[in-house]
Amino acid sequence: MVDKIKSGITGFDQLINDGFVKNSVTAVYGSPGAGKSIFCTEFLREGLIEGEKVFYISMEQDIDSFLKQADSLGFTEFKENLNSNFMFTRMSGHDFKNFLSIELPKILESRKGKHSRIVIDPLTPFLWEIKDISLQRSMLTDTFNKIREFGTSIITIERYGDISRLELSEELAIPLYLSDSVIMMSMIYNQNFYQKAISVIKMRFSSHSAGMHPFEISNKGIQIFQDQPVF
Repeated sequence: MVDKIKSGITGFDQLINDGFVKNSVTAVYGSPGAGKSIFCTEFLREGLIEGEKVFYISMEQDIDSFLKQADSLGFTEFKENLNSNFMFTRMSGHDFKNFLSIELPKILESRKGKHSRIVIDPLTPFLWEIKDISLQRSMLTDTFNKIREFGTSIITIERYGDISRLELSEELAIPLYLSDSVIMMSMIYNQNFYQKAISVIKMRFSSHSAGMHPFEISNKGIQIFQDQPVF
């Protein structure tokens, strides 16, 4: 029997057979503005509601902008649990290689105990910096194995180019191959507006929807319409 945890995202667990596989790594791949960070925020919020430890590791946002976004959605749990069950780290100015191989394991070890939810948002700057593909694969393999020991994780990867196709350069493909699950968040242009849509590309150890599903982002977060067509 595979253990599952709730995603916290309205309509999503129905697409993945009742939740994320516990102690797995999921890559959320999508264009800028598709909703990746909000997806991650709701995932972490569900962890706080369940009394879990949650970690948000950002390469772009600072804590003030993160809390402002959370407050705009009515997610007060982050302020209430800051530096207790919720830990925020900004990687800007760090050496990415040392952070992933040395600092991150220390941070997780210091909070070991309860199940953890871990978000790295986005991982893309690290992928751009580490040009050696074999080194990138080795480091990500070690990092993913380490964070699986502590809990269930989401990493996000920025998507560029043709938004209607899953096109990957070699360095962007590696984390998707190494992840246990891959979710694609798209913005599809049709008849003068963009429709947001989500697809589950793969999910090891669990059945999942093979379709593309529309979703909306409101002041309450993401809502996925699993039974409606895209356009």
